Amino acid sequence: MEVWDIYNENREKTGKTHIRGEEMEEGDFHQVVHVWIMNKEGHFLIQRRQPWKIGWSNMWDCAAAGSVLTGETSEMAAIREVKEELGIDLQMSNSESLFTIKFPRGFDDHFLVVQNVNIGDLSLQYEEVGDAKWASIGEILELVQLGEFIPYHILETLFLMIQSKVSLRKAVAKDAEELFELQRKIFAPLYEKYEDHETTPVKQTFERFKERLKTGDFFKITMENSLVGSVHVYSISPGVMRLHMINILDEFQGRGIAQQVMMRMESLYPEAKSWELDTILEEKRNCYLYEKMGYVQMDKKWKVNDKMTLVHYMKTSCFNHLPCI
Repeated sequence: MEVWDIYNENREKTGKTHIRGEEMEEGDFHQVVHVWIMNKEGHFLIQRRQPWKIGWSNMWDCAAAGSVLTGETSEMAAIREVKEELGIDLQMSNSESLFTIKFPRGFDDHFLVVQNVNIGDLSLQYEEVGDAKWASIGEILELVQLGEFIPYHILETLFLMIQSKVSLRKAVAKDAEELFELQRKIFAPLYEKYEDHETTPVKQTFERFKERLKTGDFFKITMENSLVGSVHVYSISPGVMRLHMINILDEFQGRGIAQQVMMRMESLYPEAKSWELDTILEEKRNCYLYEKMGYVQMDKKWKVNDKMTLVHYMKTSCFNHLPCI
């Protein structure tokens, strides 16, 4: 018997649970995961569902998928599902959250894990999995055309995201020192330019930074395995997300990385009905970027000093939310 935690539309736990198979109440949501495993050659581990499975029977699918059980996080569920269905230990240290799809009854988190796996080492769950193999992007798309792979509408987005070489990995405590130094390096020129002694991250203590790392979600931005920046987001209130800070090293700016990251953030939090941020009014390039991404400058401004003014932006429409599968 599967038991799920119940969430509301803002992805907040309600304290209720649900038994799989029973009818869900209106306004109740649960969590689901899809795990995409890719080897270093760029091939994906796919499984074929058993012919007696209800829904997409005898069709090829991603490496593993399933519902998040009560008390689990999505990451925990991903590890469990892969172990149950394929018999392998998932290396979540090589994982990234790709996007989340909000569907009528839940939130579906898609993970990418880069991991080499020997097909001979798999132990397939007989009740669920009939076969497994490695397949290239071209081979998967061909299987879709043949009607043999589940026709996820997100496949094009998924493959473009992976081929972009820009990755987002959630920061953990051991990343604190590296990210702290990165932040100081990126903001040092702005500190020198505006002489902002009060709000600048350059003056933030390491202890304060470590506390900030625990608030909301902090991501490392990498490109072809090189650390190029970071992004920090958190919920202000139900349905309202704050893009607190996005940092890109100067040598990697102008490549569209910030735009990709902002779109990824929106696709990771489909429960968000609005996004907010503050930026330096005098930094016209940054203001242009945010306005290009759909943010609207609000009347709220405050002068930090004679050289620098902060301005508030808000986005309430045209989010990069993927439609349900």
